[in-house]
Amino acid sequence: MYVTYSIDYTKTKGRSVIYTRSHKKYSIGGKNMDRITQSMIDSFKSNQSLNIDDDSELFEYFVNYCVVNNVYGSNDFDLEEITTGKATQGIDGIAIIVNQKFVNTIEDIDTLIEYNKSISVKFVLIQAKTSSSFDNTEIGNLLTYSKLFFSDDTSMFRTAEMQHFIELKEYIFSKGDKLKKNPELFLYYVTLGTWTDDENLRATISVGKESLRGTNLFSNISFEPCGSEKIQDLYRKTKEKLKATFKFEKRITMYSINDDEVGYSGVLPFKEFKKLIIDENGVTKAVFEDNIRDYLGPNPDVNKNITETIKTGNVNAFSMLNNGITVVTSSIIISGDIATIEDYQIVNGCQTSNVLIENMDSVEGIDELIIPIRIIATKDENLKNDITRATNSQTAIKKDQLEALSTFQKKLEEYYKTYRDEDALVYERRTGQYRDSNIPKNRIVTIAMQIKTVAAMFLDEPSGVSGQYGTVAKRVGNKIFKTADKEIIYYVSSLALYKIENLFRTHKIDKKYRRARYHAMMLFRMLVSTEEMPRFNARKMENYCKNILEVLENNAECERIFCGIVAYIASKDGELDIMDRKCFERKETTEYLKNCLDEIKIFVDTYSISEQ
Repeated sequence: MYVTYSIDYTKTKGRSVIYTRSHKKYSIGGKNMDRITQSMIDSFKSNQSLNIDDDSELFEYFVNYCVVNNVYGSNDFDLEEITTGKATQGIDGIAIIVNQKFVNTIEDIDTLIEYNKSISVKFVLIQAKTSSSFDNTEIGNLLTYSKLFFSDDTSMFRTAEMQHFIELKEYIFSKGDKLKKNPELFLYYVTLGTWTDDENLRATISVGKESLRGTNLFSNISFEPCGSEKIQDLYRKTKEKLKATFKFEKRITMYSINDDEVGYSGVLPFKEFKKLIIDENGVTKAVFEDNIRDYLGPNPDVNKNITETIKTGNVNAFSMLNNGITVVTSSIIISGDIATIEDYQIVNGCQTSNVLIENMDSVEGIDELIIPIRIIATKDENLKNDITRATNSQTAIKKDQLEALSTFQKKLEEYYKTYRDEDALVYERRTGQYRDSNIPKNRIVTIAMQIKTVAAMFLDEPSGVSGQYGTVAKRVGNKIFKTADKEIIYYVSSLALYKIENLFRTHKIDKKYRRARYHAMMLFRMLVSTEEMPRFNARKMENYCKNILEVLENNAECERIFCGIVAYIASKDGELDIMDRKCFERKETTEYLKNCLDEIKIFVDTYSISEQ
């Protein structure tokens, strides 16, 4: 049975964009799934624009998404980067989180070590089973294969995805001298049954955890059995706006215009402040994405000074030596001394907050440490942007960097709104702007995604964008987001990614070639606009990009060119070894393909979709 309905997912200046989605009844072992979980999976499938017909595979994606969001504290990650492949036994998903950053490359890890001098690590291993009960054997399998994953002999794992995870794992343990403590291990076994705390299952879990402890690799091991109610709760959490309730006794009102516009200044002891940055499970909340320093790179010297101040034991001196924290929130409700804020971000104090988190278990009396804080409540996005810019101008970041970054982000957001209907994308200038909307996630362009698409398509850096955006920004940050840049460059690169991702999603291009997508975007530009690329701020750049945009908007021609490019790359497997996960991370691959441009043009010009 299918029920189709329409969603008016956004309105901008009186316009509406309509999308439809279908509800399907999923079955497990011949029995229908409960209606609530079914509805959530359908919503997830639509929001992620997934084209997956296999119920078990879709459930794995759903579970991986919910679990990683819960441990990572954010849903800003690529679902394809956490799957272990179809032939992997015992483990369906893996996420590796280093210093609260989702990492996918060795370069990511090296960058975090360079910035912070040391790292804290979380491994998340997941098994999802579309069964209506908890199975003792399957639980044992997750524990057994998890131990094998961390062993010296990992030969039983054959997929390219698992080989990649193993490589990252091995690299982390090779940096043992950089680990603040042994990694934490989070194991999740998820099914659609009801967890009843069965003694036999508990015994299996206990034995498996004890065996993992015997490796002496982990500082903490957590095993979470999740039934249908738990996974429903985890999915709801992916939709929730950030919220925190804390005691705010020592405060003054800086100004109050109305209930929506108010500012407070005061101090919080760390035991109250940590409620803003850590959730009930001890996971660091995604409250720092709007901090400009996070984009430009942290300052290790600042971290060192903050740490030294904390470890002196003089907690009272901290408030005099530290600039404090600035929080911007959409709403604040104060009842007596209890404050509740919602949809908030820490726009100044990212490094202070992270150093406090890192030291909260090792510094005696840290709960009483006094932290200066300003909380500004406003629904005005421009004011939020101004506050972010102003509060981040206090240290080594140059004023012109701040102005360019903040002003250009606003221009981009407005520019994206000028495109409608089929090619409508939205630019998320502030983290979480569209978290509770019905806009499909693949139509939301984050600053991290924007950096990658521009670097790949217009800076000829497709081999360097596979990691987390801090790594990419370090490489190209001084070349982009300039005030005089033509906004169309950024939109075209985002639309190109959207178009090629849609070809993978709809199986027009085999998903096994997805790692070539950024190289395909670069080659697409070179094939469509054969003239030399103008400077980003040149008037000629507008027409240069319009030529590319015209082809991107022609679905048939866009599909033919992208499919032809990928088909050419696939034909060069002998020279490039394209099934090697690292193939598209190598600069040599980029140079090889650029040198083959004339050959690629002939190949694509004569290519037809029927050849696939």
